[in-house]
Amino acid sequence: MTTSGFLRSTRDNATGAGDAAPVVLDEGQQAVLALADDASAAVLGAPGTGKTTTLVEFVADRVLRAGLAPEQVLVLTTSRGTATRLRDRLALRLGVPTNGPLARTVNSLAFDIVGHAAKVAATEPPQLVTGGEQDSDLAQILAGQLEDGTGPAWPEHLGHEVRRLRGFRTELRELMARATEFGVTPQRLRALGIEHERPEWVAAAEFITEYLAVISRSRPHQLDSSELVHFAIAAVAGDDPGDTVSRLKLVVVDDLQEATRSTLQLLRALAARGIAIVAFGNPDVAANAFRGGEPDALGRLGAELQIPSLVTLALHRNHRAGAALTDFTGRVTERIGTAGAVGHRDVTPAESSSDAAEEAAVLSLQAATPAREWAAIARQLREWHLVRGLDWSSMVVVARSGAQLPLIARALALAEVPTRTAVGGRALRDDHAARGLLTVIDVAIGREPLTAEIASELLLGPFGGLDRLALRRVRLALRAEEIAGGGNRPSDELLVEALAAPGRFATIDARVGRNAERMSATLAAVGAAAANGGTIEELLWLAWERSGLEKPWRDQALSAGITAAEANRNLDGVVALFTAAKRFVERQPGTAATVFLEQVLDAEVPEDTLSPQSHTDTVLVTTPSGTVGLEFDVVVVAALQEGVWPNLRLRGSLLYPQELVRVMSGLGGVEIDERRQVRDDELRMFALTVSRARRQVILGAVANEDEAASVLFALAPTAETVDAATLRPLSLRGLTGRLRRELMLPQRSVGEREAAASALAQLAEEKVPGADPSEWHGLLEPSTTEPLFAEDERVRVSPSKLEAFEQSALDWFIDSISGTQTSTAMGLGTIVHWAME
Repeated sequence: MTTSGFLRSTRDNATGAGDAAPVVLDEGQQAVLALADDASAAVLGAPGTGKTTTLVEFVADRVLRAGLAPEQVLVLTTSRGTATRLRDRLALRLGVPTNGPLARTVNSLAFDIVGHAAKVAATEPPQLVTGGEQDSDLAQILAGQLEDGTGPAWPEHLGHEVRRLRGFRTELRELMARATEFGVTPQRLRALGIEHERPEWVAAAEFITEYLAVISRSRPHQLDSSELVHFAIAAVAGDDPGDTVSRLKLVVVDDLQEATRSTLQLLRALAARGIAIVAFGNPDVAANAFRGGEPDALGRLGAELQIPSLVTLALHRNHRAGAALTDFTGRVTERIGTAGAVGHRDVTPAESSSDAAEEAAVLSLQAATPAREWAAIARQLREWHLVRGLDWSSMVVVARSGAQLPLIARALALAEVPTRTAVGGRALRDDHAARGLLTVIDVAIGREPLTAEIASELLLGPFGGLDRLALRRVRLALRAEEIAGGGNRPSDELLVEALAAPGRFATIDARVGRNAERMSATLAAVGAAAANGGTIEELLWLAWERSGLEKPWRDQALSAGITAAEANRNLDGVVALFTAAKRFVERQPGTAATVFLEQVLDAEVPEDTLSPQSHTDTVLVTTPSGTVGLEFDVVVVAALQEGVWPNLRLRGSLLYPQELVRVMSGLGGVEIDERRQVRDDELRMFALTVSRARRQVILGAVANEDEAASVLFALAPTAETVDAATLRPLSLRGLTGRLRRELMLPQRSVGEREAAASALAQLAEEKVPGADPSEWHGLLEPSTTEPLFAEDERVRVSPSKLEAFEQSALDWFIDSISGTQTSTAMGLGTIVHWAME
């Protein structure tokens, strides 16, 4: 949601876009502004009670009334995106010049503090290692230990195969972060492992010792986020923490429920310098608990910051949602543990408008297949946009897992719903355009050998420009030339040879040959540039400029519809890749391009990105954590399946980082229901998601013999249920398909068929695809009569495809030529076939 869109909401007492006038606050919000100028406080509020609005007005009051200079006030928040939005709102509200950002992340503040300390000590400034870079470092050290047969004596259940998994490295990173936060050295971790009979900690302590030794030699000034804050805390406690801290009189924290132990320790250090701390949040909507967040921090903030006089206030009026949605959120939060505070759950809902009274506050969609679920969701979103005039950006689709987002975004885009996802929410190697460009560089510099499979991937990718039919034509042409010359090599070998030798495709005088030749020449040019010492940034630019995709993708992005959405996603991915390459070159000048490729292609951890993002009117597709600090008119909770959400799998079952936290907190001997803790975390994320809605929540799931809808559906009060099978697509494409069907059905009357024909003619005049009969299948001349396979080429036919061929030869043909995406079921079927053979 854009800042202007957020500000123009009157239901949450926000100001209009560009309007710096104070807003009217309720009694609870006024009580916050009435705090003493030097008071510290914890402000709790249910979703929609205006916490962020109160925060903005509180800062404005302290600057404009109490006379604090802008540099004496700092707002800390959870993410760069949230900080940017708050920075914009504060700038509009205050209307005064500032010497620096009024809102920033904890890592940003810590980096500033540690950078000043390094300058005073005349040492190199710190470098913040990203999650992906750290994951890559861990993977390489683990792989080296496995290859050499060295490393710690891990317990038997953490064998070679387990230590190769991303999940193991994730838990190892969590354990290292928690140890840093509590000041646990590797030696202390080893002792704790022996004391508490955790051999996993003993082995991890030995691994961390080696990891620190390796990193200190190769990158001595590299710090992860926990280490960065740890050093910042020490600097704040010193005599010269820098101008930023020395000037501060007030620190305001938004969404404190997402704070980790490091954040709380930094706030304690700031409070010890006499800086007032005012924190806003709601422990019921934490999305960071399974990554070290402490949702109960608000309930014990006074003790945590060692401020006995800290005041606790609560906001009780919902300015966002009406009674039904407030009740829905309440039904979720009442099942969550108290986290030290429950008074904020008593909420008065906002008054519903006449339009809202006609809408179903909660809508339940259940379909037989995922495709029908996406179609039904798209239909609802298009109805809100076309019939009720709602902006696309006022709607969001939320899924439990980030791995689901690309599939959902593409499915909705195909149903003519413009979508966007945060590039930083997935690894660059998983972005289609970025992966294609990386593969070109990877093959060109020789890191990835050119095989038949890779050759096909290059030519079928976005930078090859061929589809499967065109690729088969290239193969046939190469094979024909081979036979004419008296040879008999297979097409796979010929394709690899041609790509590796520029000019080999020159004899194929057709578009497909010219596209393949361009790829071959690009590989040769990039390889030559790499041999001459070109940086990864230079290699990427060379491959991008030679692709010729800049203008067509730009033109497509400026158009509308599915093509525009796809082009925007491609450009976002490419821009994010160039941003990452630029940062790599600046931070590690002279480092070989292979190092960057290893970090990016081998990294499985999504990275945040500084690259600019598209801000067109689109539907955001994100995870619960991506909605923190945002609100929308319509919230769709997609893929709400049993076993997916809530996901009750115990966290930290390999290295037990959460047990280390309990031990260091003095709770090592306390019996804790870990399953309930996981359930509470899942409910918090669900409460966060549904509480973002102003007008409607749509719950979507697949329900059939194999899959069941989540139990979370039962929490929705009086939800209206819609059968997805009865919904017709609200789009020109869907209308065209229905009219064509009406025209061709023999049981329709002459009048009905004439009406359908007339409507199709009108759509054809407007150039709607598929409406003109000249575009219909069966009425066009064949594009080619050339054989798909050479006469002596062996054609493999799977026994499992015989039935499909009998049912529909056309479907079998399309599936065989275009290929299908593999699935878990297909993989299991392959294993069963192999076992039976």
